[in-house]
Amino acid sequence: MRATSTTTCLLLVLLAVGGCSVNQPDTPMKAYRTFHGHAQRGLTQRDEQDLQKAYAALSQGTQQTLAKRAQQVSEASGGKVKPEPLALFFANVPPPPDVTEVSLVRQEGDEATVLVRSSGGTSEVRMVREPSGWKVDLSASLQP
Repeated sequence: MRATSTTTCLLLVLLAVGGCSVNQPDTPMKAYRTFHGHAQRGLTQRDEQDLQKAYAALSQGTQQTLAKRAQQVSEASGGKVKPEPLALFFANVPPPPDVTEVSLVRQEGDEATVLVRSSGGTSEVRMVREPSGWKVDLSASLQP
């Protein structure tokens, strides 16, 4: 009976660990594709849940920069505009074009750069690994 409970416990641990990796993209390329998919669906279908998932795929630095900017917009409006970073980030943004390729340019430790090809052109995107997984880092491009 003890072997059965030990086996069951081990199986549950393996399932939990396996389940965690499903929710966290394990490469910068997969993380970018996940972000892009949520952003595209959220903007095309006006799906708030997908927009929230896309926002969650942004790095903490990017989210902090957006929160500061949203607060500044709110203060400048005299409080008429609520300080909502997600709404600020996705306001008046067209859905991104379909991505045809995402490839790794370089990776050093917890930082990576991916090359994103789409019908709209080619760009390099910085990615950072945080405790919750790889995230899209737009901090530098959001600086005034």
